[in-house]
Amino acid sequence: MNYNKGKKLLSERFYLTWAGEQMSWTVRMTLKMRDPVDGDLLRKAVESTSQRYPYYQVKLGIRKDTEGTEYFVYEDNSDPWVVNEGEKPVRLIDPESNNHLLAFCFWDKYIALDFFHCLTDGTGAYNILRTLLYEYSRRRYDATLSRERISLPKGVHVERILTPEGMSMANIRVAGDTISSKEWEDPAAQAKPDQLHPLPLPERPRCINLSTQAKVTVNEAVETVNILVEEQKMMKYVSSGDTSPATLVSLLLTRAIARLHPDTTEGVPMVALAINQRPALGCPQAGQTLAAALRLTLNNEMRGMDLETQQTIFRGMVALQSNEDNVIESFWQTQNTQDMFEKIPTIEGRHQAMAKAYSVVTSAATTCVSYVGKANLGAAEQYVSEMYTEAYTPYVLTIEMSAVGGTFCISLMQRFADDTYLEAFLDEFRQIGMDYRIAMRHPMMVAPIADYLSTTDIRLQQCATGCSGRANRL
Repeated sequence: MNYNKGKKLLSERFYLTWAGEQMSWTVRMTLKMRDPVDGDLLRKAVESTSQRYPYYQVKLGIRKDTEGTEYFVYEDNSDPWVVNEGEKPVRLIDPESNNHLLAFCFWDKYIALDFFHCLTDGTGAYNILRTLLYEYSRRRYDATLSRERISLPKGVHVERILTPEGMSMANIRVAGDTISSKEWEDPAAQAKPDQLHPLPLPERPRCINLSTQAKVTVNEAVETVNILVEEQKMMKYVSSGDTSPATLVSLLLTRAIARLHPDTTEGVPMVALAINQRPALGCPQAGQTLAAALRLTLNNEMRGMDLETQQTIFRGMVALQSNEDNVIESFWQTQNTQDMFEKIPTIEGRHQAMAKAYSVVTSAATTCVSYVGKANLGAAEQYVSEMYTEAYTPYVLTIEMSAVGGTFCISLMQRFADDTYLEAFLDEFRQIGMDYRIAMRHPMMVAPIADYLSTTDIRLQQCATGCSGRANRL
């Protein structure tokens, strides 16, 4: 079983074509443990975790088909995943990371997973973290730790009581499991469905572009502000308000931007809200990056509406755009765009062409919000107090959300010279009576990537039998 190694990469092409040293498209997910991290036990846990995910034990390769067109493949990488002591991430696709597309760091009470977005997305990374935390916690705390999540009545704190009524699966994958091909087969290698009936969407209005229209100076450096909200209070609010956590945060963010941009001729605040395409594509176990974005706009006619009405409208936007056929159609549009890029025979040429699309992307949304969902780390979640996600994106303002241990962790990444937009966003929380606290602020910390287009460790090979990936795609 080759776990898709040696085959032409398809779903991964968007990030592979665009990313570079200046736009890394890397993500860091950080767990704050309740106790200092034992590095030796963590390394053993990482080793066990790697055995469960052979399709992530890879390095990049470049090959040519019989027509001379270059394409990326994953090649087997038997070197271990790197575990670095210290907060600073190692360079990915580089000898520092043993040429892997992911690596780990630990310091004080923190464990961080750094990964290149072409390898996987938040859904895939959550699976890795669940396995890692289970493997670490059973070594550090409890050798009999369950692979199941335990839900106990309020006030009961006996974490290891297992009853049919209080037990639900956390989907913890471990070494020794039977690994289904559904985890590594790429939906982009399948044929596009013939009968799709996407719902018509309203024409998108011109949106505010914060990279050119911000009310304050935009910096090159990115700052991360970690904001904590009690999960119970958040869920109580959204359950009574016809909304969801990600939709609510998207709305509050657009309301804040609208207040700072009262001139409606500037455009409308628009959030690119990340969604998981797996359910619509019928591949819930797939390990690739299968995230897309909905566009939620605070249209001019909505500005004067009350919050409850705005919430309902935003939920309607989500329901319309996340219709199954619309999601499938969007997925295949992305693949078709990458097919067009491949009319340029060299990867370097495609990279240069994609780089020119940077301004198009930043003008297609004002900001970005991403929430994978509740972490569901299993019985080992009791040893985690907080979880943060940081990501390098092209937007001046980005929010990544995580939920663990009864706390929503909202990581706001900004490139502004002052806190004008941050304070406007926080004021929206105050207006709805949602308590919060800022846990920490720091320069954004994500892994750099090597120049994988020219590195000597990526071998350019002639594919003697032609491009197998192309045959699969057709």
